[in-house]
Parts: sequence; C-alpha cells; structure tokens
Amino acid sequence: MSTVSARGVRLFYQETGASDAPPLVLIMGWGGDHTAWALQAPAFAAAHRVIALDNRGAGQSEVPDGPYTIAGMADDVVGLMDALGIRRAHICGASMGGMIAQELTLRHPDRVRTLQLHCTTPGIDAYGRFLIDTLIAIKARGDREEYTRAVMPWILCRKTMVERPEFIRFWIERALTYPYPISLEGLSRQAQAIGGHDTMSRLGEIRVPTLITTGTEDILVPPSSSRDLHAGIPGSSLHAIEDAGHLHFIEQAERFNAICLEFLAKYRGR
Repeated sequence: MSTVSARGVRLFYQETGASDAPPLVLIMGWGGDHTAWALQAPAFAAAHRVIALDNRGAGQSEVPDGPYTIAGMADDVVGLMDALGIRRAHICGASMGGMIAQELTLRHPDRVRTLQLHCTTPGIDAYGRFLIDTLIAIKARGDREEYTRAVMPWILCRKTMVERPEFIRFWIERALTYPYPISLEGLSRQAQAIGGHDTMSRLGEIRVPTLITTGTEDILVPPSSSRDLHAGIPGSSLHAIEDAGHLHFIEQAERFNAICLEFLAKYRGR
C-alpha cells in the first residue's frame, strides 16, 4: 500500500496482482475507501493488476480545502494512473465511485478499456439530496455508532438485516474500530461533489464496453437509476442482483464477482 501525489493531492492506494497484468482501477463511493473492495480485490487480482484507491477526503488520502467535484475526482484517478505508468485501464466504480467512473470515461475516453458502474446513477434527485443532508447532520453530532447505525438500513437490504445478524454485527464493529473513518469535512465535501453530478444528457457519448449492476432492493440508489444508465449507454449490459441492497457487492459478493469476472474476461485483450 502506497501514496502518490495526483493534481497536488496525496492519494492512498492498494495494489494487488501481477504488475504486468491488465490494470483494473476500483473507485469506491461516498465516505468509503479501498477497504470496501475487500471481497473483490483478491478475486480480481488473479488476472488483473488491481489498483484500489481512497478518493480525496476519505480513508488515508488527503482532505484538501476547497470544493470537490466529480469531474475533479475523475481527474484525480487519471493522475493516479499517470503516476503509476498506466496508460489505459479497466475502470470500476461503485455509487459515488460510479459517478467518478462515468466522468472519467467522458473526459478521458482514451484511458478506459472497459467501464463498470455499480449501484450508481447519472444524477441524484431531491430525495437523495435530502437523505445526504440528513446523514451529514447525524455525522456532525460526533457519535460514531449513531452514524453507523443510521447508515446501515440504507445500504443493506431488509432480508440481510433480518436473516444475517452476525454479518450485521461484523460490519458495525468494523466501522466502529476502523482507524481511518471519514471526517465530517471529507464527507461534506464529497457530498457537495455528488450534488453537482449530472451525466444524463452525455451518456450516449460513452462508447466503451459497459457493465451495470444494481441490487434489486437498493433504496439508496434505486434500480431505476441503473436502468437509466443502461438506456443511455449504447451496448451496455445490466444485471440486477437479487436479495441485495446498495452494497450488493458485499451482500452477494460471490454472485457479483462472477458477473464482473465474466465481463472482464470477455474484454481481456481490449
């Protein structure tokens, strides 16, 4: 695990897999960092050079002053690729990371081999903005457990909450003991970026092979958002994963990984 300076911001990343394998960049969502890919990175690294980064404001990356934008964070990823000598990569983003991945592809199409968009959207509505503002207000109270418990029902489906209590306890305990929780400043600045994200009218410009996945029970970024992406991106494929909410890549990791690996194998030589 290492850091680089990209666009004047120190970014932390974890690299796994062979250095001469096709590169795959993993971009996490709002408030998350590279550790949220823990169930994917080992599986993907069998055939890829996997780069999982912490976005600006999160994890062990720097929390710079000034406004954040999705386009700016997309340029951060390109800066990381430049620092690592990666000309083109498979790009994979979840939630806010999927927004970043969209912008990266639109702004730097020559840097993208394939695109994966998981539990993400071309833009948020008033419902999403209200929820984000509410969660930030809870975060501002400074009670780490309260914030963790407030977020949990929005990112995991009801079936998981009811039938997998040990799973829930594990992730709550992890959140409470993790040494690099996102700060209120980082969370708020990332939220600002999310609020300005809008790619709906530009989706038709995305011309790389694109995989889209959604959890059928996602209430944070509903499946309709993935259907909008699918309708707007020519030739894209859409998979809905049953019994999973927003974090379907964690709730149904085996199924999710199989879908992604099949997609990557199809375009391995691209």
